Order: sequence, then structure tokens, then C-alpha cells
Amino acid sequence: MNSQDQLIKNIAGTFLIDATAAFLNGAGMAAGENKNTVVPKTYLEQNGNRKEAVPYVSAQAFRRWLRDTTNEENGWPPSELRSIKTSEKGSTSKISTELNPIDFPEDDIFGYMSAGTSTGTKSGDKAESVQRTTAFKNSILRAIRGKRTINQDDGYVHLKEGSPLPYSTKFYSAYLEGFFNLECYRLGVFDNLSSKVELSKKLLEEHDEQLRKETIHKNFSRYILTDAENIQRKRAAGLLHGLIHLRGGAKQAAFATDVSPKLIVLAGLSCANPIFNDLFEAHELKPSLKVIALQEIVRDYADKLTTPVYIGVRTGLLANEDEVLGLNNEESFVIDAPVAVIKKFIQAHLKSEV
Repeated sequence: MNSQDQLIKNIAGTFLIDATAAFLNGAGMAAGENKNTVVPKTYLEQNGNRKEAVPYVSAQAFRRWLRDTTNEENGWPPSELRSIKTSEKGSTSKISTELNPIDFPEDDIFGYMSAGTSTGTKSGDKAESVQRTTAFKNSILRAIRGKRTINQDDGYVHLKEGSPLPYSTKFYSAYLEGFFNLECYRLGVFDNLSSKVELSKKLLEEHDEQLRKETIHKNFSRYILTDAENIQRKRAAGLLHGLIHLRGGAKQAAFATDVSPKLIVLAGLSCANPIFNDLFEAHELKPSLKVIALQEIVRDYADKLTTPVYIGVRTGLLANEDEVLGLNNEESFVIDAPVAVIKKFIQAHLKSEV
């Protein structure tokens, strides 16, 4: 493994959310005879001879939770979504964030896109197109095998006059697994190619003193914030701080669910592979971490790992807790509670305070 003083290129990880009796991401109303039933998002997965409905949270919904929590936890200004074009009838047809990754860490981490639109002038000029692909890649949050039951809550709206109006909500008990990769090396670094521009001309003019330009070739300019390494550490640390304190989800008034991860596994990598995935299963209603599979990943990626593998786990969560805690005796692993292990990772490898 590389020196701890070396800036991490990528951070890969996986986490587990305890969604017991939860409704976190809705799919609207049921069809047919159940039009008064609100249903969560599910997909079908083969389980033996039958197809099983698997609860999940969309990647888009999870990213919105993470964006909002990260901004709040770090005191970062939110890059608000706003309308940038309306139709002839006055409805919004195009939206965008601030499109400013220099002043808004959210735009730097999660990316943005705005296609050039007409400025409305007689000349027919178009506004500049800008696009930044996200530095943070993530999966959907899906229920792991062994615990993913769907139930129904039936209720009534009692009226002053007339019979009560029935309604139902389907909810689930599940452990939700997600995995991610953060490309730290891209934070504070922006590429302008002839085919894709990340920084607009306006931003280049306004922040000229904060940017160092490198000409990669004729039609490829790279702009790097003068304090890029410090910014990369701070923004990566801020994102991890937001992730471990994650909050959000639909129907919190009725199903109040703590979505902060109760188990997280992460490490620094020299490559951008999201290597920590499919590491959980449930036994006797409790989840288990696939320790043998995790050890195999560590061996396979020994030349790519630039930090130990950090495991943050809530006491009493895992069915194989003793087996996981035994990894503390191996040099490749650091184990603590979820928030504590994130603090250790940030202090040891990002040299940052959040």
C-alpha cells in the first residue's frame, strides 16, 4: 500500500441502511382495484422458482438525499435547481443547477449539464453548452437477500359527514445495500474540450486568478484550481461526512426511518472500480458481511489499494459480528463504529477536518 501522505485518487465503498418498517421512495398509486394504495419502488428478481418483488431506492433519490445532507453538514451553499427555459405555454422545459463547480462543491462532486439554448436575441445566438460528468458514481439502494418483506398498512380518513374513506400504504422491512466510487483526483480539475466544456467562458473570466491552465493539446485545455489538492481533500472529506450522517426519504412523518448507514466499508484506490459490492446477505433476520469475499477482494486488489479497508459497524447489527471484529487483527483492516471509522479515515488519509 502507498504512503498515507499520498493523495487518494479514488474512494470506493459500500454501505447498509436498516430500513425496518420503511417507505423511502414511492412509485405512485397501485393500478386496478388498488387505486387507493400507495406503493414503494420495487423490481422483480428471480428467487428459486419464483419472482420476488425487491424494494429499492432510485439512484436519483439517494443522490438528492446525499447532496442535501452534505451541504447541510458542511455549511456548503446549495446549487439550487432552477428553470433555464420555458415552453410557449409557460411551463418549465429545461432546468439546471448553478453550473459553478468553483463556488459550489455540490456541482464539482455531482456534475451538471446544460445544453445551449437560444438567448432570445434577433441574432439567434445560443447560450454556451457546459457539461461535467459526475465524480461520484453510485448504485441504487436495493434490499439484500434474506430480509425484504413487503407489508400493507390500512387506514381511514374519517369525515364529518359520510362514511370513512379507506386508503392503504405498502411498506417494507429490508436492509438496503448501496455502493459507490468517488474520483477524488477530478475534484477542482476541469477539462474544456472542443466536444465537451466543463467551465463556461464567464466562469473562466470571473475566476481567472484561481485557475491554472494546462494545454493538453490544441483543442484540450485543463483548468486546475490553484489550491486543488487541499480542495480535493476537503470536498472528499465533506462528502464522506455527509454520507455517514445521511438523512432523507419519503413518508418520514408516517414511517420515520434513520437512513444513516449502520455499516460502511471503504478504502482508497488507485483505480476507479467500485470493488465493494454484493457483500451482504441476511441470516435469521440479521445481516451478515461476506468476510471471505471481502478478504478475496483485498487480495485481488492488493496492488490497487492505497489504504487499509475501513469497516464501520453498529454493535449488534451483524449476525457474524465476532467474525468481522476478528478482522481487526489483520493489517489490512481498521474497524470501529460507523461515524468513528469515517473520522479515522478522513484524519489518516485526507488530512482534513470537517
